[in-house]
Amino acid sequence: MPPTPSQLAALRALLDRLIPADEFPGALAADTDNYIVHQLTGDCAAESSALLLGLAQLDAEAAARHGADHNFSTLASSEQDALLAALEQNRPATAWPAEISASAFFNRMVELAHEGFYADPANGGNRDAVSWRMLGYDPRTGRPSA
Repeated sequence: MPPTPSQLAALRALLDRLIPADEFPGALAADTDNYIVHQLTGDCAAESSALLLGLAQLDAEAAARHGADHNFSTLASSEQDALLAALEQNRPATAWPAEISASAFFNRMVELAHEGFYADPANGGNRDAVSWRMLGYDPRTGRPSA
């Protein structure tokens, strides 16, 4: 099942905090969000319902911490970072679904973000090999480019 618009907004905001753009493109420029959405109906299909629940839970966490009119994607970056740090330490402000704990969700999303950002572009992420260029990796030789 594909994510809802609010789950997709939460996913994109999450990825922007995990791998933000700086002097190099971040997760969103590398299509990491599209990689993860594709994985939810592919290799990660067995865990997709738990991950989608976790994405929805990000909005519940934002509302619990900052008021009912807030969702994760509209929080300031510092507020998003504080919320994510609490989840990483498994200290959520709300009751998480039995299918996935806050820290398990956070850790799995970090893994998927790294996969999508650093993987072979043929797998649907790392658009235009942005992370490989950032690292100086030359896929033709398997070594740093000269």
